Amino acid sequence: MEASNEQVEKMRHTLSHVLAAAVRELYPTTVFGIGPAIENGFYYDIDFGGAKVSEADLVKIEKKMRGIIARGCEMVRREVSREEALEWARDNGQKFKVELIEELPEGETITFYDLKDARSGEVLFSDLCKGPHVENLGEIGAFKLDRIAGAYWRGDEKREMLTRIYGVAFQTEEELNKYFEQQEEAKKRDHRKLGKELDLFAFSELVGSGLPLFTPRGTILRDMLNELAQGYRVRCGYRKVCIPHIANVDLYKTSGHYQKFPELLQFISQESGDNLAVKPVSCPHHTQIFASAPRSYKELPVKYLETTMVYRDERKGELGGLSRVRAITQDDSHVFCTEDQIEQVFGELIGSAKDLYKRVGMKLTLRLSFRDDKDAYIGDPEMWEKAQAAIERMAKKFEMEYFVGIGEAAMYGPKMDFMAVDALGREWQLATVQLDYAMPERFGLEYTAQDGSKKTPIMVHCALLGAIERFMSIFIEHTAGWFPLWCAPEMVRVLTVNAGAEEYVEEVEEVLKGVVLEEPVKNNQLRYEVDRSDDSLGKKIKRATEMKIPVVLIIGEKDAADRVVSVRTREGEEKVKLDELTGWLVARSEK
Repeated sequence: MEASNEQVEKMRHTLSHVLAAAVRELYPTTVFGIGPAIENGFYYDIDFGGAKVSEADLVKIEKKMRGIIARGCEMVRREVSREEALEWARDNGQKFKVELIEELPEGETITFYDLKDARSGEVLFSDLCKGPHVENLGEIGAFKLDRIAGAYWRGDEKREMLTRIYGVAFQTEEELNKYFEQQEEAKKRDHRKLGKELDLFAFSELVGSGLPLFTPRGTILRDMLNELAQGYRVRCGYRKVCIPHIANVDLYKTSGHYQKFPELLQFISQESGDNLAVKPVSCPHHTQIFASAPRSYKELPVKYLETTMVYRDERKGELGGLSRVRAITQDDSHVFCTEDQIEQVFGELIGSAKDLYKRVGMKLTLRLSFRDDKDAYIGDPEMWEKAQAAIERMAKKFEMEYFVGIGEAAMYGPKMDFMAVDALGREWQLATVQLDYAMPERFGLEYTAQDGSKKTPIMVHCALLGAIERFMSIFIEHTAGWFPLWCAPEMVRVLTVNAGAEEYVEEVEEVLKGVVLEEPVKNNQLRYEVDRSDDSLGKKIKRATEMKIPVVLIIGEKDAADRVVSVRTREGEEKVKLDELTGWLVARSEK
């Protein structure tokens, strides 16, 4: 981390203490949870007891914070014993701090930070904290309290509901203003808002939370994105497979997912008494397709692809539009290969990811997701070291800019996570390629090597879009709903000026019916509609613009006489000869 980033982190962490100090002065009986620095700012979880606090109160809290900063306070670190820390927490009625202190390992150094008036020596606020912080509040840059939300203590729905106050902080006012401008633009692009306006998807309380329903228009967009992603793998020799949506729980016990996903949706078959589960992942099923026949080294790599739904029992409060759902569609693929084939397999997938995200206009960086020391993984440490070394070697070979994320690995192996940057500069983890030595071993998979011995294949998992629903939420916001021609639910809308050109409109329709786009998705029949309503041309244009139709063709009697069409796009208007229209549309789709 660069020095400037460290300074911003310290500043944001310090501001959470200043927020708590301001709240304590205004609401003396409050009980405090935690207050960390986060991306773009900070927050503090607080129990206000009987006091009612709303976003209207943020103005006075922020004013109090600025008053504290103006006093020239400093942050003073001190070490205390476990007994002193518990005594402080109990005497001050801070039950959440008591819980945190009691969970600290024996012998761990316990530190407090005192927010202290440098002139009077008065301690305005003390808090259990590891730091780091700025030493003097004069080092704090630009900040603003942003919003209030509810948050369960420690994320547990069975625990107390606290009030979370969020703040935003940057080194300069310019950065702060830029952030809020970006937030305003993000509101306009919100995929939930655009999804409704563009008739892409819906939700129903009767169906259930986190279970999106895609309309005909939304299904076209979804299918086009999936065909783009899977097309890369088809060209690399992957073959389609199809699996059921349920399986015996034993499948997931063998794979290790049963322990990883305690929320597995299990049920007992009324007919057979089998203990079944709705699938949370598809990789264990694919291992069984590989295992269904004897395999030779001559067949490897064996490459499967499938677009399928998996199901996760996400907490209701964490669901939001398409960003986080319970029914998750993955453009999944799995490869079973030898060790000396890993580089080729990864090379194909890395090349595919780079080209796909270039197509959708997003810059890619790479996170190498490695394991930490926690007991949350399967496979022996030696296998992990080998796999992580291989992953890093390939990132270097394919000249990808990368950083290492410790503790971000999948349970069965390290992975390459592709981080995509959207039009608003936000970074998202989307595509992933994962190296897995563990699962083939757990399932006893094997192939006959050249020397006649039995060997265990290596498994490579890949999703280029990740969760298609989540990718769609990001793509909708990235494009602001103005989709590229090739994936737009409605590519072209024809607007008639008057009835006098009807015969010519029919000629234009015949041309449009014959247009088939080949890039970047093959055999993509042109999707168009004709607006023959009696409304004025202005109203027709307004409707087409509101639906963000990429190409609008305006046809009147003069156009018919000149054998042209008036083409309207976001960039402007131009005349295109009818016999050149097909070429114009094909060229447009390739941009």
